[in-house]
Amino acid sequence: MGKKFNHSEIFPNNPMLMCICGSSGSGKTHLTFNMLTTPNLLDFDSLYIYTTTPEQSYYQFLKALEYLPKKDVQDLFQYYEENEEVEIKDIIDNYIEGKNPTDIKVFLTKNVNDLDLSNIDSNRKNLILFDDCVAQRNQTVQQEFFTKGRHHNCHCIYQSQSFYGMDSMFIRKNANCFLLFELNNKDLSQIIQSINHGMDRDTFK
Repeated sequence: MGKKFNHSEIFPNNPMLMCICGSSGSGKTHLTFNMLTTPNLLDFDSLYIYTTTPEQSYYQFLKALEYLPKKDVQDLFQYYEENEEVEIKDIIDNYIEGKNPTDIKVFLTKNVNDLDLSNIDSNRKNLILFDDCVAQRNQTVQQEFFTKGRHHNCHCIYQSQSFYGMDSMFIRKNANCFLLFELNNKDLSQIIQSINHGMDRDTFK
């Protein structure tokens, strides 16, 4: 088995299979970015990101983890947010110039088939991020990571605009950590049904 993950105790460690649900614009990607760049929160040395929008600023800054400590990446992103006229590439290039690579590797792809369990080095702590991919019919790759990923030392984060729309057999059923933004009633009912926790609906809400 590969190296043990050492996430903050608020997250499961064996393995962490997280689903983040919230409507478009609710802040899922912002939250994920902050979790990935906050020191001592999530532990990983290989970060695989599948997204249809790799050019998004969040993902471009996550690439910088290959050269900069997490806190610096977070501060740099903050700076970028406050100074609209600066180009992402300029900030990052300036900042990482002459820096030695860190231990972290970041792989960014818009083709989900680039993620193949058999090619993943199980001696590393692999964290796989699936950005909003609910609309895609074929979720075979995502399902495989959620069901067999732990054998390759992979933890997963799956972002979705809808709880209801997520694959119930493989993804929802295997997930052991849910981060929920405000959801519509249909989603709320589904969640209460499937994570039956003995709380009444209003308390849960």
